[in-house]
Amino acid sequence: MGLTVRVERRIAEDFPGREGEVVGDLLTELVNHLTDRGDQEDKERIAAATLLCGQGRVDRLLDAVQLAKEDWRDVLVGAGLAEAGWRERLEADFGPAVASG
Repeated sequence: MGLTVRVERRIAEDFPGREGEVVGDLLTELVNHLTDRGDQEDKERIAAATLLCGQGRVDRLLDAVQLAKEDWRDVLVGAGLAEAGWRERLEADFGPAVASG
């Protein structure tokens, strides 16, 4: 299962060109590995949190990926997506959810 449209859009904004392709591959691999039994919303939340922690820098993103591999909940906390209002925060940072075709 791949990344959502709004996460892919944010990757393109934060990491243009080839960097964006690599970041997309890293995040796809991460969420598929961590959430074998999770739903698409879980995958999007972890990918978005990791991307937010990266702050548009590859070195920070790699640190966030490593942190997520150790305990993905830490990435959610670091990105502000661990509390009850996480859906609103996600929408504020990534825009509304877009149905995939």
